[in-house]
Order: sequence, then structure tokens, then C-alpha cells
Amino acid sequence: VDAFLEHLTAMRNYSVERLNAMPGITCHLPQGCYLVFPNITGTGMTSTEFASFCMEKAKVAVVPGAARWFGPGAEGHIRICISTSKAVLEEGLNRIEQALQKRL
Repeated sequence: VDAFLEHLTAMRNYSVERLNAMPGITCHLPQGCYLVFPNITGTGMTSTEFASFCMEKAKVAVVPGAARWFGPGAEGHIRICISTSKAVLEEGLNRIEQALQKRL
């Protein structure tokens, strides 16, 4: 259990750092979850539009922060699961970042 918690902590820190370096995205450090919930309003897209953008342009699935699923304050956010290997997480974040850079 300790090794898994260490891994999740490392993936949390890595993903938040990477997301905060991407244009239009800000991400707070979650306190105790295997998910990050970055704010994507700076991209000019809704959460549903951003999720479609990630799927179409980056081939990465993210969950839109639609109010019907997560409440009225969730719009403008996406949900990303970080409970995976560093290689998989890194590849997904690389793809999102590259797609965003091409969009600029």
C-alpha cells in the first residue's frame, strides 16, 4: 500500500506540474484522490469541447466537467485519472500539450 501511495503522489505532482505548464490550463494540487481536475477555461473551450478536442486531436480520453455529472461549479474543468504508469500518463499529457500548441 505504501508503494502505491508513493506512486500516486508522484503521478499527482507530475501531472499538476505538466498541466500548469500548458497554455490555458491551471491545475490545483488535489489533496487525496487518484484524479486531477484542471481548469481549462483559458483555452476558450467548454469542458465538453475540450474533451472532444483531446479525443480528436490528441487521441486522449478525458472526462468533461459537465454540471450534470459533477455539479454547477464543474464546467470549465476536465477530469483526468492519474492512477496509471508514468509512461502512460506522460504520453497522454505529451499528446494534449502538442495538440494545444498546434492550436495556437
